[in-house]
Amino acid sequence: MSGRLWAIAAAVTGLATVGITVAFTLLPEARAAAVCMPAGAVVQFELARNAADLATIFGAPESPCHALTVTAMDAINTLDTRAFIPTYSFFCICAALFLSGGVVRPLTLAAIAAALAALAGDYLETITLLRTTHALDAPNDLLVQSQLGAWSKFGALAMHAFFCAGLCFFETKRRPILGMLLLLPLPGFALAAYDHIAFANIMNLAFAVAWIALMVMAIVSVFTGSRAALAGQPA
Repeated sequence: MSGRLWAIAAAVTGLATVGITVAFTLLPEARAAAVCMPAGAVVQFELARNAADLATIFGAPESPCHALTVTAMDAINTLDTRAFIPTYSFFCICAALFLSGGVVRPLTLAAIAAALAALAGDYLETITLLRTTHALDAPNDLLVQSQLGAWSKFGALAMHAFFCAGLCFFETKRRPILGMLLLLPLPGFALAAYDHIAFANIMNLAFAVAWIALMVMAIVSVFTGSRAALAGQPA
């Protein structure tokens, strides 16, 4: 595939990723538990380390919010496994190939490998979380698995962004501003690893900024490529 076709693929999968992100907030179960789940509750569940962390997220078993939050988390994680994980993984792969102009280079392969590692980590994490909501009274072994999946996912995605930044800086078509934005997830990941309670939302923001910038660049490249083709010039 040409660089422009990979730009189209990255734009489509990026927009689909954004659409599914919005769909999470529109789930009936999530809307019903909106008052019970503060901002960042989902990622705090992903990174929960012990029963105390879970109690902060779900509340006491007898509280009205407990059942609502369990149902909401299950709905969110079900949509995650069925739609979000495969969609953003395709976006990450297409984005790396778009940045390399469709040419498979070492940095491209490294970015694709990181995306596939994140895919595996995310499935381990999310499937384990679906089990954890039904074992909140004895979650310790499950939390070890979910943390392994979550941290490997976030670490791999940070490395994917790092390798994509390298493509922005070293490919023939330089994109230095995008490259700088793609460097943000790595320090965001480091901050969250240091203190996930205080900095997980900053990590998520870093990923959001990097991915949106990458998607916008792909969309812009699609249209600039179309104009170049109409003018009979190389894209």
